[in-house]
Amino acid sequence: MYKMLIVDDESTERQCISYLIKSSDLPLELKEAESASTALKLLKTWHADILFTDIRMPATSGLELAKQVSELCPGIKTIIFSSYAEFEYARAAMTLGAVSYILKPVVPNELESTLRDVIHLLTEEEDSRLRQDTQQSYMLQYALQGCINGTLSAEISPELIYLLNEFRQVVLLDMPPHFLEKNYAVFYESLRHEMHLDMETLNLSSTQSVLFLRTEHKDAHNFGCRLHTYITENFQTQCYLSISPLVTEYANLQDAYTFTEQQMEQRFWNPEVHVFSFDCTDLPEKPIESLDDNSILSMIKRNLYDKDAESLLENLNLLFQKYRQPAKQSQIFVKFVFSNLITTIYPFLPDGNDKSLDTLITELYVQQDILEIINTIQTMTDQITKSYESEQTIDIRQEIVSTQEYINKNYSRDLSVEILASMVYLTPDYLSRLFKKSTGKSISQYIRQIRMESASTLLRTTNRKVIDIGTSVGYANYSYFCQSFREYFGKSPEKYRQEETL
Repeated sequence: MYKMLIVDDESTERQCISYLIKSSDLPLELKEAESASTALKLLKTWHADILFTDIRMPATSGLELAKQVSELCPGIKTIIFSSYAEFEYARAAMTLGAVSYILKPVVPNELESTLRDVIHLLTEEEDSRLRQDTQQSYMLQYALQGCINGTLSAEISPELIYLLNEFRQVVLLDMPPHFLEKNYAVFYESLRHEMHLDMETLNLSSTQSVLFLRTEHKDAHNFGCRLHTYITENFQTQCYLSISPLVTEYANLQDAYTFTEQQMEQRFWNPEVHVFSFDCTDLPEKPIESLDDNSILSMIKRNLYDKDAESLLENLNLLFQKYRQPAKQSQIFVKFVFSNLITTIYPFLPDGNDKSLDTLITELYVQQDILEIINTIQTMTDQITKSYESEQTIDIRQEIVSTQEYINKNYSRDLSVEILASMVYLTPDYLSRLFKKSTGKSISQYIRQIRMESASTLLRTTNRKVIDIGTSVGYANYSYFCQSFREYFGKSPEKYRQEETL
């Protein structure tokens, strides 16, 4: 439905034109104005698509009105309504941008034909704008993909740099399996219109997506809580959000995304927390006294097997904090706990240790200072973590190689961090950190890369239908596959096939 304003100082003329248009059943919403000043006042709040104006009017002529309206409403289509004697005025109006003119008295068929031509012109222009906007959105998503992957070309256009510099914050969303694959279009539009988020999006996987916000939220945690509440209430599903610090230029988008990834890892340790933000780092913790010794020792043993130095030190500190201060437990009980800890750690010490396990246990029981016992254990731990560093600088760990090989062979299946971690006997959070450190990509990014590269090969080398190719590389939803492909390559699968197989 387009909007049309009829301007004429004679009410009978206006009513006649309105009647004829309504009788023709054209998709037009009509309003009338008896003067140029009334028309200009109305157009400030009611943006018309078509101006239908008489030439001769008191105070301001239709010619002057057409000129002022073109400045107030760029793109408006003006039709001049004039008598035969005023033809020269009509021709002058055409030079000012009027698209047509109609002579008095009005012939109904001529009026309808002229308006249909103008409506067709408006529709073509609107379609062209939509195509341009869509293509610009595709290129922007492609550039954003390059930003977070660190692969953005240094030769991008100034226009694209300007658009990238509009983004002020990054939000990483983690949704239930397949939620995004089935609901991404409705989901994103809902966030844009109901939450008023001015954003671009990237689908990393069927469970993760990135929101690039053009509006900054300094109170990020409060914003994240509101966003989480909106999602859970309107889509009846749980999710996790990680919100970055504010971004000042597009060169910082990769760091902002990496920050959200690192924050999101905390969900493994705090599954009851759903919003992680740069301005709220105080996560709920269990009181040290309530932590179970056997649970901590079990986590330490797991960290040792995983060669996860960071988590190992965190869990050791939990035990140290619990027993560093005088407590109700007897000295002999505390020594019993730490003797179990030494027994757990000892098999992982690198070769060259000059003390036997029995000697270390004996020294522990005769030691009267808990801090000395802790120092001894920390020295042992330092030897272990240093050995991890030397091992990891030599080669990528076998667990990462095995994970990559499994993804390369099974990318068409449902894959998750939990499934991959169980394959190599690591915890999901540790595998995620280790994979990113070793390859420079998150597991989701790597899976997406393999799927997209496989899809591009099939598009270039086979005549298979696009929908079948999407299914074969792990995308059961056709529209979700096309959207993800456009984000990754900056063009649709069909256009990619046309251009790359020439």
